[in-house]
Amino acid sequence: MPDPYVVRVMRQFKADLFLREREQVTEMTRRWLSMENALQDAFAGLALEIDQYRFEEADDVIPAWKIKQMARYRSLLDQVRVEIERYNGYANGTIQARQLEFANLGIQHGAEAIQVYYATFGRVAGAFNVLPVSAVEYMVGLAGDGSPLHKLLSASFGDSVDGITNELLKAVTMGLNPRETARAMAKGFGVGLDRALNIARTEQLRTYRESNRETYRYSGLVGGYKRLSARDGRVCAACLFADDGKVLDLGISFEEHPQGRCTLVPVVKGLPVVQWESGITWFMAQGAGVQSNILGPGKYEAWKDDRFDLADVVKRRENETWGASLVPASLAELVGNN
Repeated sequence: MPDPYVVRVMRQFKADLFLREREQVTEMTRRWLSMENALQDAFAGLALEIDQYRFEEADDVIPAWKIKQMARYRSLLDQVRVEIERYNGYANGTIQARQLEFANLGIQHGAEAIQVYYATFGRVAGAFNVLPVSAVEYMVGLAGDGSPLHKLLSASFGDSVDGITNELLKAVTMGLNPRETARAMAKGFGVGLDRALNIARTEQLRTYRESNRETYRYSGLVGGYKRLSARDGRVCAACLFADDGKVLDLGISFEEHPQGRCTLVPVVKGLPVVQWESGITWFMAQGAGVQSNILGPGKYEAWKDDRFDLADVVKRRENETWGASLVPASLAELVGNN
């Protein structure tokens, strides 16, 4: 079943967004690695001191509390705090700039989507109200829970410290040499980058989708919208199987999980509801490898054994930071003790 014209256009809009994101990810990662390089001497120094302590005390087992009391460990944490605060200042600025850019794109793409919807059915859209950017600028600088972005980013320090410490203790327990220990600490430090990229992607795409939705609502021509999920081996199973054929309410914020890749296709009043291949139909046409990647090996095997239906995979969760979202049910939720 070929995609309708409006769906093809919306997929192209999404591809454009992802291209912009990849450029940003590259730059944010480059800056993080520069910061990581600045901490390499501190990682190596702590690893060497711990190795020297083990040699002098002839003790391969160093308790965690002893490591955390070391002056060099505390000095490392001070350096990490300074570096991450500097990075978060940069990240906060670049995410806000992208939020504003994506808000503009959400309005632009939303208006074009309305026109393309008419064209899909051989009609021409007349004049309609176009949402001013000022109506969505309030989202810039804010997270999904309404808190400032810098507050959300600040948790990167705790994540990085936990990552460094956990990898350090693991390396010491395994008896790794100082070079390997320092490398493990750098790996643990990277947890903070994962968080920063997650925040950037989630909050920018949320701004884009909400600008889309508000554009549809403000136009006076749109009666609702439909969820358009990705169609690849990385698609979230809950998004893929959710809302098939259902027109969603414009007055309710779109429910999406962190880093979600769904988009909103408008449904224009007075015209037929646009249809495309459902997520379940698309899934059933894929090979075993793609199906297993989407569900996960355990759920895939249980599904093949007819222990649950695909529609049961969709679960709604509340999250204090990200709000309500659709997520895949766990294997235990799907099969229980069956």
